Parts: sequence; C-alpha cells; structure tokens
Amino acid sequence: MKDKLNIYSNNKIEKFLHSLFSNYDLNLRKLETIDYITQKNQPNIIIINNNDESTSINFKNLNDNYLVITSLKYDKSNLNNNLKFIKTPIPINHLKNTILNFTQNLKIQFHDISIDNEKITNLKNNSFCYLTKVELEILKYLIREKEAGKSFIKENILNIKSNIETNSLESHLTRIRKKMNKLDTSVKIKTKSEKLSITT
Repeated sequence: MKDKLNIYSNNKIEKFLHSLFSNYDLNLRKLETIDYITQKNQPNIIIINNNDESTSINFKNLNDNYLVITSLKYDKSNLNNNLKFIKTPIPINHLKNTILNFTQNLKIQFHDISIDNEKITNLKNNSFCYLTKVELEILKYLIREKEAGKSFIKENILNIKSNIETNSLESHLTRIRKKMNKLDTSVKIKTKSEKLSITT
C-alpha cells in the first residue's frame, strides 16, 4: 500500500516530480490550503518559489511532519526548530533520498501516544515499547483514517487475498492491544463487525 504524501505548491507539479514521488499516493494542493491541524500525522511537502508565496505561510504552526523545498533563505530563529528545509537547487538523487528519509522517520502523535519509527510511547507516563513493521503499518493507517474495513487491511497491508481465511489480522490486533494496555494509554482499537476504529 502506498503512503499518502501531501504536496502544497502553487505551481504545476512537473512530470519529473511525479516520477520522483511515484511510490506515494499524492495529494496535490495549493499553498493557501495548508492544513495546520488535521495533516499533522501525515508527511507534507511545501514547495515555495518566491517571497509572495512565503508570506502566506504560518511557519510557526508547521510541525515536524512538514518539509519545505525552496531556494529562499530563512532566519531559522523565527521558525519551529524542528521544521525541515531542502535548499534548491539540489541533485535529484539527494532530493529523493532526503524525502524518503523524511517520510520514513515521520513522528505520529494521537492523544496520549507518540510513534517514532517503531517505538510507541505514552506521553503521560513515558512508558514505551516497540512495534513490528506490520503492527506499525496497521496502527499508522488507523490513526490516519480513524476507521477501516478489515478486508482492506488484509489486502493492502498484510497482502492477503480477501477470499483466504486466516486469523493473521486478529493476531496482529491482539498484539497491538496488549502493547497499548501495557503502556496504559487511553487509545483503544475497537472492532464492530468487519470494521475497525481507533478511539480514546
């Protein structure tokens, strides 16, 4: 399953950028539509071409999940310290590797839990444990979408055909729930018929 990637730019995205981001499910948007709240658990790339575009952005409200690509210079003391920049021009391979590194090391926060790589932490009591890659993908998807069909997760995350009978998803969910109980988090994964949801 492709990861989602939000790209904010007022210019048409060139074909080479489409090929650069071919591993992602792209969501192309204008700079004016930057969502400072609901996109915080997804990777976001902002492409700025001039000073006029730059003045329309509230840099203080951009969190770690935003990467800014620009040729402009910024005084970093006035910005969120964790905000990442790519200064252009830049070799294409370096750009590709930087974006890959950025999307793979995305920190996700949902109520009292934080996920950094495969480490899940309860922000209230600092207890933590580690998720497997599959557990991480399931949890990330549920946090992003809030609700999902079991069949979708089986097919797109576990790569199991819908007509195959297996308890693989239930086993993964049991392990995720045990880990979350151990952390004493308020976040719960609920099952209702063939639907999964994540709540507090």
